[in-house]
Amino acid sequence: KRHLYSPAMLELERRVMAVFEQPHYSGIDSLRRALADDAVSDIRTLIVGAALYEENFDAVYGACLALAHPDEVVRGNAVLGFGHIARQFRRLGDEALEIVRASKNDSSAYVRGQAEAAAMDLRDYLGLKVADEMDVEELPDPE
Repeated sequence: KRHLYSPAMLELERRVMAVFEQPHYSGIDSLRRALADDAVSDIRTLIVGAALYEENFDAVYGACLALAHPDEVVRGNAVLGFGHIARQFRRLGDEALEIVRASKNDSSAYVRGQAEAAAMDLRDYLGLKVADEMDVEELPDPE
């Protein structure tokens, strides 16, 4: 099958691929140092690595919550982190739902795309739907 993509989706893919790096993660202390130093280039990948590999829910969840950052890649990756956390831990706090919901309307296409990806993970792993009209609904159990 041939897929047709809108110019907006092609631009989003180009921007995502331009900033994608395989996430590295060397522990919560390295993420905390990067956050304290506001080391943007490190935070961009460390937050994704933490969401994928950190075993301490409170540490990684707290880091994602703290990243209402001016850098769109940091902000977007923190939102994506909520999706990874949902998959890994099968839970999130209510604050994450609000952030994902709000991020679907962010001024950055990158953040909006990461919010869509996170919303799909929330749907798949927590049974929550972050609707386009900014509603969160519980989905029925599959039969």
